[in-house]
Amino acid sequence: MRSMKILATILFWAGPAAAALSDMTVSVRDNAGALRATFSNTESITLHQRVRNDTDESPAQVVFTFYIKDAAGSILFKHEGNAAPGTPGLAQTQLSGLQISRFYTVPGKYYFAGKAVLGAATLESSPSEFTVASPNITLIYPPSGSRDLSDSPLTFRWSSSGAARYRVTVADNPGMNIPVHTGTNAGESFYSYPVAPTEPREQLVGGQLYYWKVEGLDAAGGRISESLTYNFSMRSESSSQSRNVMVKNVAMTTAVPDWEKPISFKAAVYNGGGTGESNISLRFSLGGVQAGDSPRQIETLLPGQTAEYSFTAYAPADQDQSLAVACVDIFDDNIPDNCKTLLVSRTQAPSGGTSSSRQLTYEEMWQAILRRLGPEAAAELRDYTFSAISCPSCTGDELQELFRQLLSGEAELVSAGLTGGEDAGAAASAALSPAEDTTGPQDMPGLELADFSEWSGHGDALGGDKPLMYAVRGRREWKKVWEAVAAGDVPEINFSRRMVLVMVAGPRDDAEAIRLLGSRRTEKGLYFDYYLIAAPKGRRPAGRAVLFKAVDRSDEQVLFNRIDVGR
Repeated sequence: MRSMKILATILFWAGPAAAALSDMTVSVRDNAGALRATFSNTESITLHQRVRNDTDESPAQVVFTFYIKDAAGSILFKHEGNAAPGTPGLAQTQLSGLQISRFYTVPGKYYFAGKAVLGAATLESSPSEFTVASPNITLIYPPSGSRDLSDSPLTFRWSSSGAARYRVTVADNPGMNIPVHTGTNAGESFYSYPVAPTEPREQLVGGQLYYWKVEGLDAAGGRISESLTYNFSMRSESSSQSRNVMVKNVAMTTAVPDWEKPISFKAAVYNGGGTGESNISLRFSLGGVQAGDSPRQIETLLPGQTAEYSFTAYAPADQDQSLAVACVDIFDDNIPDNCKTLLVSRTQAPSGGTSSSRQLTYEEMWQAILRRLGPEAAAELRDYTFSAISCPSCTGDELQELFRQLLSGEAELVSAGLTGGEDAGAAASAALSPAEDTTGPQDMPGLELADFSEWSGHGDALGGDKPLMYAVRGRREWKKVWEAVAAGDVPEINFSRRMVLVMVAGPRDDAEAIRLLGSRRTEKGLYFDYYLIAAPKGRRPAGRAVLFKAVDRSDEQVLFNRIDVGR
């Protein structure tokens, strides 16, 4: 029998090579195609995906899925359907014009993740993080927790930008259900509550706790931003429970033969309110240095009562003149009179006030007037002879005290003119008055830009981890500073005559406001003394306290001296 071998070759067709995807990336862009990490909730965005197809060829398409998640990983938005040919190399797609409002819930971080599928191959991207911020509205006045307000009208103030109009809501419950009053303005950063509302329920009742918030609206009336909710109460008309504790007087009780020996002072504190106060701290400093026996605790101060407290302090050796400052730590109805100052000179004698202090010379008085008049007015007086100062309604000691206040910044020059006939020559005359109160939020309704003097509020756009204090002497820098913090047009400043003090509290100061006391010249330069008003206990301010103050221009070195001593 013949045998035969058969050799067979069997070929197996495995079909196309297995699909493989790699190098997947995702990005968030604005509508101009630029990469961004921060957006406003009123914008639209573009989501872009890219992946590498590592197969030789595939008849299938690369199918993409878009996800947007919140910080907890919850899916807020999902889109499917975008696809690209399955050819080797890069495959990419994008979703354009996505309104952020479609997934936005609260300001904060969001995450965009993508997924690509090609046949049996699936690849998911690492998430791309981006931030969505609502246009900020920072409430300024009344501060949260304010009690027994007596404002008429009560004007709500805030800082914000980007809204066509603002809606103010006032309610008698924290949920803001069934508001007591709702009002809308034309885009200003203030709103005055009606003094005589038409509905009885809108009348603010003394002693009732009210809640208020502000919403930013676009041109169509849609809400684009919202503030926090603050609370306040009004003073009852039938009660006199006002709060006003003031430092009435600061005086030396010993002479100052030199700067090496301690100086004794007394500070008088008066309760001008309608209710008794207790556990108030009285702080004292000299030349910015806290006295060794400061603070003093005032246990009880009844309405109409005055109490005196003694302090002993050393003046800084490098100062010929030092500012003594006494302040009570209380958030009452009249914050400006919570502090009192006294300018102390090396040769000054005990005064029990200041009437027997060293007498100022005519030249010192004249120079004080010239500094307050400014360079242009002072130039007009260059050819006049200064012969006498008179004050028909005050004594010589009172006139001396008025000029001391002018030198220390407690008083200001409000008018000046020339008097006298041909025979008498010409003499300068000036009117002095205590400095006007410029405390409180200064959004200043109806402010003419040419009249800009002061703005205060809160913001975190300026400064790092320390307080920021300096003088702006040019238009370009002023524009940059203003636009970083405040809203509206940049106020016009004549920088040939004026400069702007920029004062920003430190991030850990918890300051409700910054108050400027006055200026003084030293060998080192022009000093500006200031203090901080701390926020009520248990509540943090809406941001770092900011003060812009326009003052007479000086090309000297500008220095700042914080005089409150509880820091």
